[in-house]
Amino acid sequence: MININTVCQNVRHKGNFEICRPDGSGDDLLVIFKTSAVLIQNGEEITVSPDSLILYSKGTMQHYKTLCGSYVNHFVHFDTDDTELMNGIKTDTLITSADIPAIEELLTILCRENVAGSTNRKQYENMLMQMILMKISESSINPDSDKSRISALEMLRTDIYSNAGSYSNIYQLAEKMNLSPSYLQAIYKRKFGISCYEDILSAKIKTGQYYLSTTDMTVKEISDLCGYGNEICFMKIFKKRTGITPSEYRKISKNDNLKNNFIW
Repeated sequence: MININTVCQNVRHKGNFEICRPDGSGDDLLVIFKTSAVLIQNGEEITVSPDSLILYSKGTMQHYKTLCGSYVNHFVHFDTDDTELMNGIKTDTLITSADIPAIEELLTILCRENVAGSTNRKQYENMLMQMILMKISESSINPDSDKSRISALEMLRTDIYSNAGSYSNIYQLAEKMNLSPSYLQAIYKRKFGISCYEDILSAKIKTGQYYLSTTDMTVKEISDLCGYGNEICFMKIFKKRTGITPSEYRKISKNDNLKNNFIW
């Protein structure tokens, strides 16, 4: 369980702002630097670039300050007994490869829930902070990852599943990402655990299942939406992937228990 003590976003300071806590703050502290700053560790001053972060473990010295007289950060003070999750993160070390935009989206919701007064506030905060820490953990595992490229890959996959009919092969994806097909294949598989082609097929089948179970569109119309000009081809692939024909799936999906049983 994670308990949030204090959470703030886009906190601004002017002048010679400095935090120096020799014995820490009594809890774990996540700091996300939104402007350049100076981090002091082991007597050494480290220049911090914007969109870097550090997760201080309980009892560790916390020492950082402004670099150019203007300073902005996000921070979360929290307590947790989830040692497994915390062990997956390089604590007390500057992390420059985290997916900050994704973390900030979660942090915005966390800040809102923190002041909302909901009866489920503690549970919401626990889940949101777990997601934030998992995002940080991903960057700890892959410290040399390209943040912008990871974000672009995630956006590409989102578009594949939203517009499956627009994609048919790796070359389209590679052109969209401005990467070679072989390199895209490698980083895509490493990121999502599935090849580009298999993911395109999964997206097409998932799209087909959605329209079969929620509309009266013909199989031909649905096959066109999924990017198959030939409905026979769509029907063959659908049956191979699901074990039943589109028409059989439509009939079965009328059962509410199976209506949302889409292939991912």
